[in-house]
Amino acid sequence: MEIFPKGTPTDVPERLMPFIAGWATASYTKHDFGHLLLQTFMYKRYRIYIQRFITEQAAITYFRCPVGTAVLQLAIMGPVSSNIKGHGESTLQTGQFNFFYLPAGIHELHLGAGEFELIHIVPDGLMLDELSASREDMKRALTHLRTASEEGCCLTPRQMNYRVHDVLASMLQCKESGGNLLVELSTGISNLLNLYRKSLNDAECMKQLRASYYTGTLITMREEILLNPHIQQHTLAYFARKYNMSQSTLKRYFKETFHQTLHEFVREECMKKAAWMRGNASLSLEDIADEVGYADKSGFLKSYKKYRRNAS
Repeated sequence: MEIFPKGTPTDVPERLMPFIAGWATASYTKHDFGHLLLQTFMYKRYRIYIQRFITEQAAITYFRCPVGTAVLQLAIMGPVSSNIKGHGESTLQTGQFNFFYLPAGIHELHLGAGEFELIHIVPDGLMLDELSASREDMKRALTHLRTASEEGCCLTPRQMNYRVHDVLASMLQCKESGGNLLVELSTGISNLLNLYRKSLNDAECMKQLRASYYTGTLITMREEILLNPHIQQHTLAYFARKYNMSQSTLKRYFKETFHQTLHEFVREECMKKAAWMRGNASLSLEDIADEVGYADKSGFLKSYKKYRRNAS
């Protein structure tokens, strides 16, 4: 994947230096639309491109794929719209990610004025095999890749939850080198692809729910909780006020739709997040309790221990 026309190389501004991953090759170039900070990491099993656009006005820029390419795209700062050859327009908002196939050729990237950041991860076919076996849409994208189709293919954008952000942060902050770095990045990419697959599966499960007047709103509430569960924020009062519903109506329909109360669902997701953080971050249980919104640490520990017992 290559942005063109190529810009004029210039020095990276001091304010952008902290955003450069220690393992990446970085360049900073001036273009008609503004500037581009490009970070790359090339390996035979995957390629990583981190693009931070600083645009002075709305613009269309172009990127070229010499061969058909399957891509996991993550929008750190959006919105960004792509016009994919043989498919059409696809837009990612801030905090969304998706998976698509780009045919060989030239594609458009539509940017407003401001600052935008995209991460493109290009895994090889072997990394995608198991993933495609579990989903027909992934399988179609992989078939497009292997037949060098001229028709683009784009899957549904999904919101990145705290797990996705955590995996990304671990990858970007990785201090390993040599073979250890290759393993860490490979593991991170596999996790991101799997989290995207799970998000697609979850969205499909929601489509199977019995429809009611409130179903769409309830699914939106549920997705907000899944992004970053917080026991103090995600309450009946909060959602009732946000969606202009009575607490009694919300309580009844949430239980009927998801077969557990709102509080039970939020508590369960908080415990899942706590378990994830316990296994993936160097934090004490007290710090994790703060992260998921528990002021009562003893209450958190009691719920967490019960969750771990039931999960084992």
